[in-house]
Amino acid sequence: MVVPTFNRPEALARCLKALENQTVAPVSIEVVDDSTTDKGPGWSRNVGFSKGSAPIVAFTDDDCVPSKDWVASIQKHFQNENIHGMEGFVTTIGVDGQLSDMNPKKKDKWNRFKTANMAFRRSVLEEIGGFDERYYIHREDTDLAWRVINSGYTIKWSSKCIVHHPDRGGVARVAYDSEQLLYRCDPKKYVEVAAASISITNILNGGWRINRKELRKKQTEGVSPLTVYESLILWPRAFMKAIIRKISRD
Repeated sequence: MVVPTFNRPEALARCLKALENQTVAPVSIEVVDDSTTDKGPGWSRNVGFSKGSAPIVAFTDDDCVPSKDWVASIQKHFQNENIHGMEGFVTTIGVDGQLSDMNPKKKDKWNRFKTANMAFRRSVLEEIGGFDERYYIHREDTDLAWRVINSGYTIKWSSKCIVHHPDRGGVARVAYDSEQLLYRCDPKKYVEVAAASISITNILNGGWRINRKELRKKQTEGVSPLTVYESLILWPRAFMKAIIRKISRD
């Protein structure tokens, strides 16, 4: 069990209490505090899973509250030897104060995979080299899942393995170097991610133009920006997929 944390002692205490109250106790709980080093969640999770020894490694975040049978549910799913990774149901509190969820849309195959509720076989994590630590803020979990799948392994969705994410508030942040890295991981899969970023609102307010521009700009050393050709291939496909998503409403 790996829990990265960053300057959220109260949230962490709540998360650990939920893990202590599991119907099946985890083999170990590895908490990695990145408050001082600030190297990012990918680094924290790599440190955490490398310290453990259990054959199944589960991930959640310090501001999450796993359900009481979370560990038991994970273990049950991995009794099937053909399952190499698992992505679970994430609930949250909506803007209206009612219980909602953060789950992917029904037709989304690639724009998903949140380490708020994911688990993998240790052997698979070790084979693919764990998380790519160049990612910062976000997308390291999607990248990991894509590489697992591209290596021939399976990741199963489970609606019965539940984690609550009560503290979803805050301003959404975008790290464009992480977006570039994810594109480089698999350009074809990234079309779905790009499509999800297109809406009438961000077309009108200029957000879509900014996204296209930033992905073609050099962000950090070692991350290749999209070329003009790559951008011309990506965005028309993403725009058409966004229209289909809007029409189908799922």
